[in-house]
Amino acid sequence: MDRIKSGVEGLDGMIEGGFVKNSSVLIGGGCGSGKSTFAMQFIYNGALAGEPGVYVSFEEEPEQIRTNMAGMGWDIEKLEKEKKIQILQVQPEDVMHIVKQEYGLISDAIQDLGAKRVVIDSVTSIEMLIQHEYERRQSILKLLKWLRKVDCTGILIAESEQDPIHYSRYGILEFVVDGVIVLYNIRRGKSRVRALEVLKMRGTNHHTNLVPYIIEQGITLKPTQPIFGALGGE
Repeated sequence: MDRIKSGVEGLDGMIEGGFVKNSSVLIGGGCGSGKSTFAMQFIYNGALAGEPGVYVSFEEEPEQIRTNMAGMGWDIEKLEKEKKIQILQVQPEDVMHIVKQEYGLISDAIQDLGAKRVVIDSVTSIEMLIQHEYERRQSILKLLKWLRKVDCTGILIAESEQDPIHYSRYGILEFVVDGVIVLYNIRRGKSRVRALEVLKMRGTNHHTNLVPYIIEQGITLKPTQPIFGALGGE
């Protein structure tokens, strides 16, 4: 299978070299786990490697995203000017219009940029606006079908609990996407540690153990370190 590098240091070795091309991967996690950082790292490093990307935000302002990611040492604005990255904000009141129009606005951005990567931040915003379970499931399936149609590898961000039973708000997405990566921000005594789990990755013989990571200049996995070994006492 053709593989797309994740851009996250240490991850590709866990998933046979990267994400399957044109697959859809859910990134789930609670507050402070680094979901948006993971997603922009995927877009940013892809752009540097010659694979332009579109980052779609349903909640955060583009300028705030640029400012947050500048703290990682990433010059997002420079890559935007070079037509390698586009941050596309969709206002909350326009989300359902975009869905009903089969993501035409986002498709146009992908086509204009020649994008090979796309992030939806967050798909929880779509789920919350659909009241009926059947319609919600059909909308999610339509989203995944659209992703395949536009010839992009997609990251879908979903908000979940720190120790989740479901990895998306209604427990649907994790069953229909191609891959699920869970980011944990675990409290241990007086400290917290972050850990990543590859819960699912179709067509891939992936690692199943939890791996600690740090967030400095992006996310870096530390597969040789114990998760709780360096933490303070209870």
